Parts: sequence; structure tokens; C-alpha cells
Amino acid sequence: MTLTSDVPAPTAPTPGRTASHPTAVLLVLSLSTFAIVVMQSMVMPSLANISAALDVTTVQGSWLITANLLAAAVFTPLFGSLGDALGRKRILLVVLALTTLGSVVVATAGGLGVALVGRVLQGTGMAAMPLAIGVIRSVFPAEKVPSSVALLSALTGVGAGAGLLFSGLLLKAGMSGQGMFWLAALVTAGGFVGAATLIHLAEHQRTDFHLDVAGLLTLSGGLVCLVLGINRGPEWGWTSGSVLGLFAGSVVLLAAWLFSAGRAKQPLVDITMMRHPVVLVSNLTAFILGAGMFSAFVLVIQWVQTPGAVGYGFGTDALGAGLTLLPLTLGTLVAAAAVSALIKRVGPKWPLVLGAAVATLTYVFMLVWHTEHWHFYVAAGLMGLGLGLSMGAIPTLLNNSVAPEQTSIVNGVNATLRSIGGSIGTTVASAILAAHAMETLPLPTENGYLVAFAVSGGICALAVVAALLLPYRHQRTAPEGILA
Repeated sequence: MTLTSDVPAPTAPTPGRTASHPTAVLLVLSLSTFAIVVMQSMVMPSLANISAALDVTTVQGSWLITANLLAAAVFTPLFGSLGDALGRKRILLVVLALTTLGSVVVATAGGLGVALVGRVLQGTGMAAMPLAIGVIRSVFPAEKVPSSVALLSALTGVGAGAGLLFSGLLLKAGMSGQGMFWLAALVTAGGFVGAATLIHLAEHQRTDFHLDVAGLLTLSGGLVCLVLGINRGPEWGWTSGSVLGLFAGSVVLLAAWLFSAGRAKQPLVDITMMRHPVVLVSNLTAFILGAGMFSAFVLVIQWVQTPGAVGYGFGTDALGAGLTLLPLTLGTLVAAAAVSALIKRVGPKWPLVLGAAVATLTYVFMLVWHTEHWHFYVAAGLMGLGLGLSMGAIPTLLNNSVAPEQTSIVNGVNATLRSIGGSIGTTVASAILAAHAMETLPLPTENGYLVAFAVSGGICALAVVAALLLPYRHQRTAPEGILA
């Protein structure tokens, strides 16, 4: 049983399919993308340590997280588009080099300004995932594409949880927050060498390529305003002139981008592609899932670290909080292994629906069971299953709906929307907790967490509805036997 969609069949296999060894390529891509996601999340537990080393307050140090998010929002679609036009291996090597340099800059920074430059360079690394998906589609046999792409996508969830765990372990062992980035640099540098030597693609630069400068400036500016407003809203105030101005600027710039893209000869993002029904609904579902799922990281970590004397919580340290999320990693890997078989049998739509449903049930579970620490281990494992199923299925939906030369950009836009959704979901959850603060302590009430669980679960339920609306057809035969 194979998959099909209503797009033309991909072109004949490139020479890269026989010149590259799929297993070795997958290992290199997996380690590289995993390390990149880990370095994004391991800053959070070590933020106080890094801020002290840079001689700034934790509030000032939080710009290290913001700068990284802004860079990821800008560079993920940009490098995805450049990879499709100029060669995915070429652009992937650029991304890995910039990410490695960024880690070295952060590790050696003596002040906040230099560290922020490093975090911006690291933010370019989030483009590695859509580029890697494009490489896999070019190099791997068709029947191995869904499972390989599912594994890479699952690393988003695995890396987020693992980053918190690794950070706790390394801090416990006495390593500084900045010192951790030497390890990240070592892994991504190894990924650069591996990609350079093991990936063999017959890539040809388009001689007629012209960078859509207007589209780049308007899209990047709009995303920066949106992400910055979401990220800084709790600190600056949602009704402050700065935040409202950022949101207004985002609307204007994104509208200008849509206008520009519709008239550009070579738009940065093909609007016609984005309007494809499957792409459109897949992106909507990914955005909603990001908003619903990723808030679980904040909620679980803060709950288990709250001292039990206040009536809930278990008083764990950063390492204990990271260990609580370890089942999320395991659940995600199990789901990634299963999603390929599910795709072959029922198509990618139903694993996405199932993953969103499991995420919804995870919050229901936490609403009912939250008095024992092991309850959160179970919840983390369930969330990992939901994340692995849903995020593992979305790339196949996208790949089966666009031409091969659009693979990286369509996955890059999806990753950006998922990240923005995650920022919104985390902000909403944090705002709920802040609105339910205790009168005598600067901590949320237990009821505040329950409200946040209910809201996040409701968002995931909306994702179930969106996934059910996907107009995807699963048939027994595919054009020229192509599976993805």
C-alpha cells in the first residue's frame, strides 16, 4: 500500500540516490539537528548561570532566548528557500558552519552584546531541519523517506526535553552555562564534516535565480515584530505602546509581504504553494499544535520544581525537572518508529489526528492526576507519543503535496509557524499562571495550573478538528510508485 496526492510525480532519482549511503547520511543529519534543538533549550535552566558570568541580570540575560527565537523566525524560511534554489547541501553546510561559530562565540563571550551575536548565529540552525528533509527526499529510496523524515521531525520534541535534562546534568557536574556550548560546537562541527563528506548530491545552482529582497525584508520584519511582541509582552505589558506597535507593524509588514509575493517573479515563498489545501491545513494544524503542546514544557517543569509545602509540587531541582521530561523523549522515539508503518497503512492524515488526540488526552490526564510525581512522568510519556505521531506525519503530508524542488521551503515555513505557535502557547500558559498568583508567595496557585492545563488541552482539541479537516487522499497506488 502506497501513498499518493494530486501533485505531479517527482522527477527521476538524482545521482545522489546511489552516491550517498542513506544510513550514514541519516546519522549525520540526526545528530546535527538534535544538537541544534538541544542548544536552543539548554539555555533556559542555565540562564541564571550564564547571566552571572556575563555580569547582567537574569531579565537582561533573557534576551539570549529572545534573540535566538527572532533569528530562527527569520532564517528558517530564508535558508529553506535558498536551499531549494541553490542546493540543499550547500546551504546546509552554511547553516552548520554558522551554528558552530555561534556556539563558539557564546562560549567565549565576555559580555551580553557578543553573546547575543552568538545566539543569533545559533538561531540560523533551526533551518537545518527543513534542509535535512529536502536532502533525505533527494538521497533516500522512496520507501525509506517517511520513516527517516519522521525521525528527524521527532527530534524537535526529543531535543527540547533533552536540552533541559543535559543542562541539569552538566550544571550538576560543575560545568558552566557557557561551557556547555563548546559541546554543542563540537557536535555541529562534526555534523558539518559528515555532511560535507557523506552527502553526495548532483545539485546545480539556478542561473536565473534572483533573491526576492522585498519579500525577505517584509516577511522577516513581520515575523520579528510578531515574535518580539509575543516574547516581550509579559514584561513590557500587553497594552503598552511598544507591544501594540510591534503587533501593528507585524500586520502591516506581513500584508506587504503577501502583496509583494503575489507579484514577484521568484517569490521567497510561493503563495500558490502555500494555498494548496493540504499545505494550508497542515500549516494551520502545526501552528495550533505548537500552541497547545509546547506549553507543557513550562507547566510540567514549574509544577515539579514548586516546593511541596505550598500544597502542590515536589521541590525538584533543574536536573529533577529534566528527568521528569525523560519519558517525553522515549515516547517521541517510540512514536517516530511507529508513524512510518501507520503512514503506509492508513496515510499520514490519521497519525496526525491520533497525535493531536493523544496530546489532548495528556492534559486531561494531568487535570485528573497530578498529586504524585510519577503522574507527570506518565504525562510526559503521553505527550511524547502525541508529539512524535503528529510531527512525524506532517512532513509527509507536505512532501506529498508539493513538487520536490519546494521541499525545504514548505517544511521551513511549517517549522516557523509551529515555533510561533509554541511561543504563543507558552505565553498564554505563563499569563494564566501569573493571573492566579498566591497572595503571600510569588507562585501560581494550583488552580492556576489546572486552568492552564484545560486551556492547553482545548487548544490541542482544536488541532484535532483541524487535522480531521485535511483534504488528503490516501490511495493504494502512487504516481510511479513514489511513497513520499
